[in-house]
Amino acid sequence: MILDYLMLLNALAAAPAAPAASPPPLAATAVYTSRDRSVDGWRIEGAFALDLKTKAAWELALGAETSPPPRCVRLNNYWCVKHAGWRGEIATDPDNHAVFATPHDGAAAAAMLLRRYYLEFKRHTAREIAARWAPAQCFETAGATAAIPLGAPIKPNLSRMLPQRPLPMGLAPHGLGNTLRGRWLAARRGLGGGRGLKQSRVRDEALEMAPAPEIAVGMGEAPRKRPSPAPRPTPPPAASVVAPAAPLAECADENLRVSNYAAHIAQGVVATPDQDLALFTPDGAPTANFEKVLINMAAVEIGPLRANPLLVGDAVARLRGERLATGAK
Repeated sequence: MILDYLMLLNALAAAPAAPAASPPPLAATAVYTSRDRSVDGWRIEGAFALDLKTKAAWELALGAETSPPPRCVRLNNYWCVKHAGWRGEIATDPDNHAVFATPHDGAAAAAMLLRRYYLEFKRHTAREIAARWAPAQCFETAGATAAIPLGAPIKPNLSRMLPQRPLPMGLAPHGLGNTLRGRWLAARRGLGGGRGLKQSRVRDEALEMAPAPEIAVGMGEAPRKRPSPAPRPTPPPAASVVAPAAPLAECADENLRVSNYAAHIAQGVVATPDQDLALFTPDGAPTANFEKVLINMAAVEIGPLRANPLLVGDAVARLRGERLATGAK
């Protein structure tokens, strides 16, 4: 079968662009190798399913590319779709990405998932789609606080703690209690020849002094009034303790990544990431924008590579055929 691919590539070597995205099917022989995290035959599949020039397609097929392809290319999953029991899914990688027998199966799953986002989840803008397709890997929200149940363990953020000053242990490497003076004091404490340490009996509060005597009319010191004690703070309710909002420094990079993803989705489709992408007609048929968005999303997931438009067109045609088969109008 691989020989057939090479012969087909050789016949198309004089073409200015990569071959069409319709190679002989390898679904029956596709095997996922967990050690390499790749599908057997992904190179030959990618030579047809990726938007490559002829030379780049040959280099990919023969393993002579200058830089290693992204992981999702080796999984025949150019949109990095997560495992959900898709048609053509043969395995799952350690990060829960679906492994497909062919790139055609991966493209069909991505098309079905994007249709679900738009029609069922009502995510019509590029920003709404990107926020769920590739969500930020942090849990902080601006201006919000999280309610922590009383008694629940609170883990400190060690990255925000100030560095602790080390204790000078040069003079007492085994601790002050193990020095000669410390052992001598410990041996004499409580014996008849010595007395233990006593706690101070002086009250830890400011004592009011007597006013100065009056030596002339109006020249004395008026007695000072003792200030009233400050009211004790009311304890929080026993149900929960509200933790202060954490800074958003750790989420800044993730939010920027999602914004950039949304901008790439909207590129060439709408002016801003917050506009409706108009992926489907009112009767539920995919529009030309649907194919453009799929191509843009694959370019983000497997950049700098891109999915072959013929591969995306086959997936959309497959989606239309399934829609007609169900009797939808």
